[in-house]
Amino acid sequence: MLSPRPTLLGGSARTHHHRHILACWLLTMLVAIATALTPTNTQAAPSLILPTPPGERWRVIQGYACGTHNAWDRYSLDMVQVDGPTYNAPIRAAAGGAVWYWDGGSGTLILKHSDRFFTMYTHLARAVTTQLNHYVEAGQTIGFAGDRHAPGVPHLHFTAFTAASDGWSSKHSVPLHFAEGYDLPDVGGCNQHGGAVVVAASIKAPEISFRSEIQPQQWTNSNLRIEFTSAWSGGGLSQAWDKEPAADSPMFARATDGYAQLAEAGEGMHSLQVRVWGPDGKQSLATFGPVGYDTTPPSAPAPIAALTAPPGAVVVSWTPAADALAGVAGYRVYIGTDPEGKADWFTADPGIKTNPLEPGRYLVRVQTLDNAGNTSPWATIGSIVIER
Repeated sequence: MLSPRPTLLGGSARTHHHRHILACWLLTMLVAIATALTPTNTQAAPSLILPTPPGERWRVIQGYACGTHNAWDRYSLDMVQVDGPTYNAPIRAAAGGAVWYWDGGSGTLILKHSDRFFTMYTHLARAVTTQLNHYVEAGQTIGFAGDRHAPGVPHLHFTAFTAASDGWSSKHSVPLHFAEGYDLPDVGGCNQHGGAVVVAASIKAPEISFRSEIQPQQWTNSNLRIEFTSAWSGGGLSQAWDKEPAADSPMFARATDGYAQLAEAGEGMHSLQVRVWGPDGKQSLATFGPVGYDTTPPSAPAPIAALTAPPGAVVVSWTPAADALAGVAGYRVYIGTDPEGKADWFTADPGIKTNPLEPGRYLVRVQTLDNAGNTSPWATIGSIVIER
């Protein structure tokens, strides 16, 4: 069997052939470069959880590829709560990430999860924080559903998308897959997955933290504030002094933080207890204290007998003063001739040894201090006569 002879190309044919090869090579290189530069749906994409409150049923009222979901954000979902009001419902981070963008006009919060992967939450009534680069864990409450830029129609518009490293160019939304088991691929057509009902899963119980100028076991006479905040919450909170708040329902629905003033508890040593509900009903209870509040001044020491002594140092003592709440911290003492005399000389004990005294008559004046910072009036409790 004879081998076929190669075809010989003329000058123009050879030039066309070479151009065709060069064009194919350039096309291949451009595709490779574009593939390298364009973010893909799977590049650095974290596992997503539903951004809605755990345990609640939410319905998709507008799905993929229809209406306003027909540009770069084609794979977006508009969702509302099925069994309760959507407005002010807590919205949580679908994955761990940092606050990357906030727009108050539309209530849009964007979290950045990697160099090229983002999630977007729109129409929020308010955000928990808009501090850029603030990190939130998956499942933490990041804001509350509202109707900004969609008056009268409270809902959550949610999109996950890839983009170039600047976060704005080459944006492409991605079909959504949630860790709760909801797989929402592109199935073609308008309003894909519209009408679907989804229920988010819980991650953990709420966590409570406190902040105050006063620390446990301390006393104060100032009406200080004890502030508290919570994470993994959004279902509301209750607070009470010296007892557990009731566990049936929160005093402040949807609240995630609050405060209490010491004067609310009255004088004495008290503990503040806070109960927080998660979006799915999980509860946590935390206690701050005990802390002491005392605005009542201590008593002054009782009078002492007059003292007579030769020149030199003199030991002066008195019966301890009393304070019913915070207790006596010590005494300021003045030794001198001024009937209104005061001094910063402090002793924790009910007595002092004076500096050497010259002949003459000296007054002993004392002011009592308690552990909350209250003071008694200055009182002349006795005298010292130094003989010549």
